[in-house]
Amino acid sequence: MVAWLLFVHVLSAMVWLGGGLTLMVAGLRVRSSSRPEAVAEFARTVPFVGLRILMPAVVVLLVTGVWQVLASSAWSFSQLWVRLALGLFILAFLVGAIYLSRVGIGLARATTDNRLASEGAALLNRWLVGYVVVLGLLVVAVWDMIFKPGL
Repeated sequence: MVAWLLFVHVLSAMVWLGGGLTLMVAGLRVRSSSRPEAVAEFARTVPFVGLRILMPAVVVLLVTGVWQVLASSAWSFSQLWVRLALGLFILAFLVGAIYLSRVGIGLARATTDNRLASEGAALLNRWLVGYVVVLGLLVVAVWDMIFKPGL
């Protein structure tokens, strides 16, 4: 059972990190595009992917991670690597839930209201910076999961 939990946990981490990296690359491509409608297309893609792919992966990641700690006598919530993992998860989740969602909503509104292209581009840049932070936190979390500091 623990092996299956680990498998699903790693798979959901791959979906979150890989899906986020893919969105990031798509956003960078949109930023360099000369097509004005590219930002609007990206603004529609982000919530679609976020709600249908990334958010379920985030929930499954948390559930399977906590479940593994509860199921294993070798691990506990007092261990440094577990605390780091939870802290990094919370930070990445909060950046996504608070900052990125607000920027994404603003981006969607700016593109549907046909505001200036410069406003959409500025919001896209803010989203990209925020997602760099999330991806950085996730990479540190992967390091934490592999090397388990404090063990």
